[in-house]
Amino acid sequence: MEPQEERETQVAAWLKKIFGDHPIPQYEVNPRTTEILHHLSERNRVRDRDVYLVIEDLKQKASEYESEVFF
Repeated sequence: MEPQEERETQVAAWLKKIFGDHPIPQYEVNPRTTEILHHLSERNRVRDRDVYLVIEDLKQKASEYESEVFF
């Protein structure tokens, strides 16, 4: 299990990435909120990876389709 401080750092970095130039809403930093936000960040990372894989697959299929249609 990761140390609490490391999770807090990961959560802060994830929130900064999600909110970009907008301010991050205030939240109470405690073990429970950190655990919840860390869980959300991990699920978000997995979802982003899955979306990336689908996009790459669609690009490949589009390329294959174009090569079939134009030859």
